[in-house]
Parts: sequence; C-alpha cells; structure tokens
Amino acid sequence: MENRNLDILDVLDLLLGVLCRELGFCNRVTAAELLRPGTVLHDADFAHVVLRAENMNPEYEPKWVRQIRERFVTRFGRSISPSN
Repeated sequence: MENRNLDILDVLDLLLGVLCRELGFCNRVTAAELLRPGTVLHDADFAHVVLRAENMNPEYEPKWVRQIRERFVTRFGRSISPSN
C-alpha cells in the first residue's frame, strides 16, 4: 500500500478502518487520540487500546493482540510518533 501522500494520522485511521472491516473491531478510537504530539505509539499499546475500546481484556486475548500487532507492524514497524 502506497501512502506517500497521506499523513501518519490518516494512515493510522486507515488501519483502524481495516481492523473494523477485517476483524470487527469498530470502536470510536481515532488516530488523533492515539498519537498526540510528543507521544510514541508502540504496537502492543495500540493492540491494547483497540481491545480495551471493545471492552476486552488484552491479557485474555493473545490471539487478537497478535493479529492487531501484526497489522500495525506491517504498516509502521514497532512504533510511530507524530513526526514519522
């Protein structure tokens, strides 16, 4: 997927949309909430936020944590920040 014309927040929002369509995690989390200025978002943190937004406990959902992390890492690597 080529994203050179998209801002990092747009790409993160696209990933959240993919998680909704492909995995059914259609929460109201936005990229702007996850990636505030001066923050770093790691793959595990991203997976945990997505699952908690669905009222799920990431500790008990290793399969979902792994699948969400894999999608994040494929797009961004292990972490991103607003300056990426």
